[in-house]
Amino acid sequence: MSQLRKIRYRLFSWWWFPDLEPSKEPIDVVIPIIAKDLHILPLCLEGVRKCVAHPIQEIYIVAPAQQEILDFCKEHRLQFVDETTIFGFSPNELDIQYISEKGEVRDRSGWLFQQLVKLSGKVGTCQHYLCIDADHVLIHPHVFLTKENKTVFYMSYEEHQPYYDNIHRLIPDLPLDTLSYVDHKMLFDKEQLEALHQTLGGEEWVKTILENYDRHSHAGFSEFELYGNFVKEKVRRPWLQKTLRYTRLADYETLCRQWKGSRWSVTFPDYMNK
Repeated sequence: MSQLRKIRYRLFSWWWFPDLEPSKEPIDVVIPIIAKDLHILPLCLEGVRKCVAHPIQEIYIVAPAQQEILDFCKEHRLQFVDETTIFGFSPNELDIQYISEKGEVRDRSGWLFQQLVKLSGKVGTCQHYLCIDADHVLIHPHVFLTKENKTVFYMSYEEHQPYYDNIHRLIPDLPLDTLSYVDHKMLFDKEQLEALHQTLGGEEWVKTILENYDRHSHAGFSEFELYGNFVKEKVRRPWLQKTLRYTRLADYETLCRQWKGSRWSVTFPDYMNK
C-alpha cells in the first residue's frame, strides 16, 4: 500500500465522529464458510450477536453440505444454505487457477465464489443483510444502517491495484474512494444490488465478472471495493481493526478486555498461520 493511503487513513481514524443512531429494521447475517472455518466461527458469531446494533432476523451459513457443518449449524441455531443452490453450480466449476511466481498452481475458485455469494442477494428474507468473514470478530458495537436508511461502511487502508483495474473494466466511469472498502464485513442492500446487477448486464452479471477477472493475479476482484464504491448514499467510518495470529486466540471476553480500548474488531487470518 502507498504511504499516501496510510496517511489518509491515519488522519481519518483520528477524526471525531458523532455516534450513529441505528435503524430498527431487522437484518439478516450471511456468512460463507468452509469446514476449516469452524474452529474460529464461534468467536465471529459471538461478536455478531453482541455487537451488531440491529435486530437480527436469521444467521445463514452458506457452505458445502458436509456433516460437520450441518451439525455445527444445528448446535448454534443457524440456517444452513447449500452453496450449490445459489447459482446452480459449485465453486470448483469456476476453475479459477493462478500460477504463482514460484510456479505453484493455486485454486482461487472458492475465494471468488464466496464473493459472488455476497453479491447475489439470494440469501435471507430481509432487504439488508450483513456479510462477515468467519475469521473476523467484532468487539465493539457496530451500526451498519442508520435511522436515515444510509449504509455505514467501515473503511480501511487496504490498497491492491488489481481490484481497481477490475472495477474500471466493469464500470469504467465509476469514481473511486480515497480509502478502501475491504474490511471483512459489509451490509448489502438488495435494491442496491439489483441496480449493480443491471449495470453489469442484468441476469448476466456473474458472467460479466468472470469475463473481466484477471486470472494472472492471485486476487483480481473485490466484492467489497466494487459494491462500496457503487453505493452513493452512505456513511464512512474507520474500521479500527487489529490482525492477530492464532497464538493470540482467546475467549471472547478476554479479547474484549485486551483490545476494546483501541480496536473495534480483531481478525485471525488463515494466511498468517501457515
